[in-house]
Amino acid sequence: MFYLKKIISAWLIPPTSLIVLALLAVLLIPRRPRLAKNILLFSLGLLLVLSFYPVTDLLMFKLQPDHVLTQSELNQAQAIVVLGGGTYVDAPEYGADTVNRYTLERVRYAVALQRLSHLPILVTGGSVYGGASDAKTMQASIIHDFSGQVQWLEDHSKDTSENALYSSALLHVAGVNRIILVSQAWHLKRAKSLFEQEGLTVFLGPTGYATHSHEIAYLLLPHSQALMMSCVALHEWAGILVNRIFKGVKDDRK
Repeated sequence: MFYLKKIISAWLIPPTSLIVLALLAVLLIPRRPRLAKNILLFSLGLLLVLSFYPVTDLLMFKLQPDHVLTQSELNQAQAIVVLGGGTYVDAPEYGADTVNRYTLERVRYAVALQRLSHLPILVTGGSVYGGASDAKTMQASIIHDFSGQVQWLEDHSKDTSENALYSSALLHVAGVNRIILVSQAWHLKRAKSLFEQEGLTVFLGPTGYATHSHEIAYLLLPHSQALMMSCVALHEWAGILVNRIFKGVKDDRK
């Protein structure tokens, strides 16, 4: 099921879906030139539109939290949960697998919160495509790079849904039901819902916001980074929609 979701999302979420649509339009040119032209204009035009930061901002609106973690929320929490964001596989400069950019942002912020609160940390994330698990590379980074401590390690999950399922089992056994959930800001709306479905009270620990320069000249030009973040936002909204559909089906069966 996990790999099926990966395959479907890879083909349906831009930019791949728009590129495929444009290629199909090229095949239609001999028989349906007008239709092919319209499809090409739509697919390539949308690809260009998604490359502008104002469009990225619209897609990120309501996706990223409008505030960072407060001291009051920090005081109420019993543990910090850090979601794996992927592994930097076979890193030449380190001679082994280590945390990638997204995961590094998460563990850095988690340790900063631990220093303020002295709360225990749970790291969660398995090995999706082989190699070291996200959880083990996070544990190594927390200990060796930031001098933090890890209380629990969950390294069997392959996606956010399984992160929530397996992490909540460990936490409930330890009597923990109020957590700070650390991940990229644009990922937390979906992740929060999944962890709450497992009976946890979730305070958001957002990091790695999708930010950019607000200079007019910068906003009026297309950027590859803007395209990437627009596609990330579309992936998150699609995940939220799918989660709500499955949750509705489960509720109907009860």
